[in-house]
Amino acid sequence: MVRWLGFLCIVLTAMPAFAEEEAKDSFTFGSYGRLVAGSDLNGGGLAPVKVIAHAPRLLEKSYAELDFSYALNVPSTGAEFTTYLTLALGEALFHFNGDFRSDIAIRNLYVEAKDALGKDISVWAGSRMYRGDDIYLLDFWPLDEQNTVGGGIRYVLGKTAFDLHAGFNQLDDDFQFQEVMVEAESFGTRSVVYMNRQRLVVSARAEHHEDLFDTVSGKAIVYSEFHHIGEGRRVDEQQLQETLPADSGILVGAEVGLYEKGTPNFLNLFIRLGQGLAAFDELGVPYGLNTEKKATGAHEMVLGLSGNWEPNSNWALLSGAYARQFVDADPNIYDRDDTWEAGFAIRPAWQVSEHFQMVAELNGQYLRPNGIAQESGEQDMPFVLQGAIVPTISLGRGSFSRPQLRLIYSISHLNADAQRTYAPQDPLRSRSVQHFVGVGIEWWLNSSRYSAGR
Repeated sequence: MVRWLGFLCIVLTAMPAFAEEEAKDSFTFGSYGRLVAGSDLNGGGLAPVKVIAHAPRLLEKSYAELDFSYALNVPSTGAEFTTYLTLALGEALFHFNGDFRSDIAIRNLYVEAKDALGKDISVWAGSRMYRGDDIYLLDFWPLDEQNTVGGGIRYVLGKTAFDLHAGFNQLDDDFQFQEVMVEAESFGTRSVVYMNRQRLVVSARAEHHEDLFDTVSGKAIVYSEFHHIGEGRRVDEQQLQETLPADSGILVGAEVGLYEKGTPNFLNLFIRLGQGLAAFDELGVPYGLNTEKKATGAHEMVLGLSGNWEPNSNWALLSGAYARQFVDADPNIYDRDDTWEAGFAIRPAWQVSEHFQMVAELNGQYLRPNGIAQESGEQDMPFVLQGAIVPTISLGRGSFSRPQLRLIYSISHLNADAQRTYAPQDPLRSRSVQHFVGVGIEWWLNSSRYSAGR
């Protein structure tokens, strides 16, 4: 014990000199977290209503991220090398399942080198959440959001930045990966990787900022993606070989925005058009394929809006909305996979004091499939309207001040078509009105997750 105490004293004595030597290097810890818990006033807990792909986030389930980064500076060249690691924790809470196991994922694991190849040039490689501006109230990145393992380069020229990225991903699904058991040469069996194909995603982005008035600036972003997956073979349930052809697709989009310098006020408009494989989420399996088993002919259009307005220190208005049209690649024009959907959320807040806000929210979801529902024999169009009162204790003033502690009461109205999205055996199917009373928390500290819209 004495030897260990002596060693600790030596380390503590040496720390000031070490800190002085490494003064230009820096470690950053950040985190994001949210949790909602309460009652539906019928004995049940949190059960968010969701009839569209990007439902309002007011009653989102629990989630957390831990961000770690370390920047190493090279004074002789001016270069900076930074390592990034983000661990994500899923919604499984011990208190609701009695299980100590947790869902853990690595969201970021990459290194970025700035000014190593020249001034204003950054290069990165690894696993990265690669994204731009979001629609916060819908927890949705409507233009550029990638989850790949690869690399990219950024070049900044004055007020304009250019980004190029290429990466791969692969799902544990027999669309991309399949292992089969075969007989071994001597005896027994062994596992063989039969289907093994990755999706390649290449993206290009240009962003320009310009001062428009004394306090107002604007930005414009153009964006594109190319998706490709190679040919592969898999074994179906009848042990028959099936060949899946190579497939590809492209996506283009743009964003224009206005923001007020030195304030959280902004307004962003988005448009995105995708076709073929790029009309599907990069972490999803394409469906509704054509007769050649390809996504050729599928297309998607997304329009989005996000904004925040704080006219003074007492009031704030946060909003977000999107509309999406999707048509799959099969020849059926009356297909329930072909849809229009829309979502919106409006959240006004009154700052009663420095740390207390009276917040309200009105949000809605609408879905219109092209096909006829089997149960009703009609074209069902689910619609959900939700209102909420959310007294909030916050670190400070404004829509994006965090951490926050929330008391939540919400009431949701579902039309008959929305009720039929539940299984016939589900007790929630009979409730056209759903209540929720509970508490919620949310924070972000040095987080890579949010950019506050700008």
